[in-house]
Amino acid sequence: YSISIIHPKEYSALSNMPEEKSEMVDDNWKKTTFVKSVPMSTYLVCFAVHRFTAIERKSRSGKPLKVYVQPNQKETAEYAANITQAVFDYFEDYFAMEYALPKLDKIAIPDFGTGAMENWGLVTYRETNLLYDPLLSASSNQQRVASVVAHELVHQWFGNTVTMDWWDDLWLNEGFASFFEFLGVNHAEKDWQMLSQVLLEDVFPVQEDDSLMSSHPVVVTVSTPAEITSVFDGISYSKGASILRMLQDWITPEKFQKGCQIYLKKFQFANAKTSDFWDSLQEASNLPVKEVMDTWTSQMGYPVVTVSGRQNITQKRFLLDSKADPSQPPSELGYTWNIPVRWADNDNSRITVYNRLDKGGITLNANLSGDAFLKINPDHIGFYRVNYEGGTWDWIAEALSSNHTRFSAADRSSFIDDAFALARAQLLNYKIALNLTMYLKSEEDFLPWERVISSVSYIISMFEDDRELYPMIETYFQGQVKPVADLLGWQDTGSHITKLLRASILGFACKMGDREALGNASQLFDSWLKGSASIPVNLRLLVYRYGMQNSGNEAAWNYTLEQYQKTSLAQEKEKLLYGLASVKDVKLLARYLEMLKDPNIIKTQDVFTVIRYISYNSYGKTMAWNWIQLNWDYLVSRFTINDRYLGRIVTIAEPFNTELQLWQMQSFFAKYPNAGAGAKPREQVLETVKNNIEWLNVNRQSIREWFASLP
Repeated sequence: YSISIIHPKEYSALSNMPEEKSEMVDDNWKKTTFVKSVPMSTYLVCFAVHRFTAIERKSRSGKPLKVYVQPNQKETAEYAANITQAVFDYFEDYFAMEYALPKLDKIAIPDFGTGAMENWGLVTYRETNLLYDPLLSASSNQQRVASVVAHELVHQWFGNTVTMDWWDDLWLNEGFASFFEFLGVNHAEKDWQMLSQVLLEDVFPVQEDDSLMSSHPVVVTVSTPAEITSVFDGISYSKGASILRMLQDWITPEKFQKGCQIYLKKFQFANAKTSDFWDSLQEASNLPVKEVMDTWTSQMGYPVVTVSGRQNITQKRFLLDSKADPSQPPSELGYTWNIPVRWADNDNSRITVYNRLDKGGITLNANLSGDAFLKINPDHIGFYRVNYEGGTWDWIAEALSSNHTRFSAADRSSFIDDAFALARAQLLNYKIALNLTMYLKSEEDFLPWERVISSVSYIISMFEDDRELYPMIETYFQGQVKPVADLLGWQDTGSHITKLLRASILGFACKMGDREALGNASQLFDSWLKGSASIPVNLRLLVYRYGMQNSGNEAAWNYTLEQYQKTSLAQEKEKLLYGLASVKDVKLLARYLEMLKDPNIIKTQDVFTVIRYISYNSYGKTMAWNWIQLNWDYLVSRFTINDRYLGRIVTIAEPFNTELQLWQMQSFFAKYPNAGAGAKPREQVLETVKNNIEWLNVNRQSIREWFASLP
C-alpha cells in the first residue's frame, strides 16, 4: 500500500509505515506520505490523524516502539510502553523471526468499539486496555493491559506476517494470540501465575460454551459478513488457546516452539490454513499431530473421560443438556476424539494418546500402590472433563478436607469445575459436588476460590428468588468465606495475586450478604461520598458496587455520576459505571438506561457494558431486558444488525428460568427475525434458558436437602 493523507496542518498523521515526507498543500492543509508497505491484508490497513503525544521505547533489535495518547494521559502510558518492550523482545526471540516493519506504534482511541485492533505497525486500543495509572488503577486493570498488549503483539506474527487463508480459519489468528499472550505476560511478570490463570480466563469459561448443542467447531464454514463477525467468539479465541495448550504439553514445549518457527518461516507474507500449521508441527515433532488435532478443530464439543476401576478410562461427548441427542448435529468423527491423556501416578506423569477408534476404552499402565490416586488430566492441561466412578469423588472431598495441598491449586480448581459441570449435566449428584466445597474454610489460593465463586454462581443465580433456600445458601457460603476474608482484611497490601484474591473474596462475602463485609464496604463508600477518604484501588469496584447497593440513595448516585464525568482515567470510569448500575432504586435505573442514548454522557463504546452491568443487578435484570426489547429498532439503527456486541447483548437473558420468560424471548426473536451477527447468541441463550428450566425441576430438591442437612 502507498498511502498519503491530506489533513489540517495543526494535526499529525500516522499509518502502518513510517512517514516518508510531509508538505504543505496550502495555508491550512498538509499532505503526509508514508513509505510503501510490505504485502498485507486489507483489514490491517490503518491511519490516524491526531494531536496526541508519544512516549517511546526501543526494542533490542533497534525498532522504535511508541505509544500515542492524549497529552494529559502521558504518565498512564508508561506501563504499556514497558510491557511492550519486554514482550516484543521475547516474541522476536521465541519465534526466531524479526518483526517485519520498521516501527510499531500503539494509540489509545477515546471511544473505541472493540478492545483493540492489531493493525500492522499501528495498533489501536480502547483506553481501558492500554492506559494504567498505578495510583488509581487496580491490579486486575494492570493485568488486563499486559494481556491485551501481549495479545496484539502476537498478531504481528500470527495474523499479520502469516494471515489465515479465509475467515473459517480465524482461530489461526485469535486462538494463537489468546494462547501466546499468557506466555508473553508470564515472561514479563513472572509472579502473576499467568500459566495457571489461562484456566480462569479461557479454558473453564469456554468449556461451558462448548458443551451447548448450539456451539460450533473451531474451523467453521463462514461466508456472509454476519457469519464472519459471529465467529469472533469464545470458540475461536478461548477454545483455540485451550487446545494449543494441550498440544504444547503433548508434543513438548521445545518441539511446539520449533513447529511455530517452521510455520512462520514457510508462510511469511502469505496465507495459511489449519492443515499447514499441523504439517509444520508434525515436521518438528514426528508425531501424528494432524490426526489427533483435527478431532478437536473439525467438530464441536469435547469429551468427558470416565475413570472406572483404578485405571480404565472411556470417553463420550459432554453436553450440559442430559436430554440432548449426542450424535447431533452430525459429525464425520461421530463425536469421538483422539485425546492426549496426561496422567500421574505416585510421582510420575506421562501421556497416553487415547485413540478414538478404541471403542471399549483403554487401560492406563499405572503403577499404583496403597492409597495412591491416579490423577487424570493434572492441572487441567487437556480440553476435557474427568468423571470418577465408585466412591472416588467422596475420597477426593475427604482428601481436600484433610490436606488440600496434596493437590496443586490448578488441580483443586479443576476438581471443582468438573464436579459442578458434571452435576449440571446430571452425570453427578449435586450433593457430591457441594461436598467438595466443605474444605474451603482452609483454602487460601486464588485459583480454586475464583473457580468456586464461578461454579456456585450458577446455583446462586437460579435460586435468587427462592425465599426459603436462598438464605440457606447465603449462610453457608458466608461461613466458608469468612476465614479467608478475615485473613486478608481490608488493607490493600500483598502481592499481585493476593490483591486479586482479596477483591474476589470480599466481593463474594458481600454478594452472600455478609454483614461485616457489607458494613465495611458501606463505610468506605460513605467516607468517599463525603470526600474525606479515597478508596484503596483494588477495593474500589466492590465498594462502588456494594456501597451503592447497600446504602446508595439519589444523592449518592448523582455524586457517583459526577465523579464519572470528572475522571479522565477510563479504567476508573468503568468501575463507576458498574457502581451506578448497582443501585436498588428502579427510578434511577430507568434514568440510567435512558442516558445510554446520549453519547455525551455515556460513550458509544460503553452502551452494552452498562446494559450488562444493570442486568447483574437483581432489581435491573428484567428492566435491562425490557429496555432492549423496547429500544431494539433504535439499537439496530445506531449500531447496525451486524455489530457483534449488539448481537451478543441478548445473552443477558441467560439467568432466566421460567416458562414465561422463555415465551417472552421467543416472541421477541420472532418479532425481529433478522438476527444478523446475533444468530448464534440467540440460539445459545434460548438453549441455556430451556436448560435452566429443566435444571430447576430436576435439582431443586436435592440441593435443598443438602443445604437443609447442614449442622
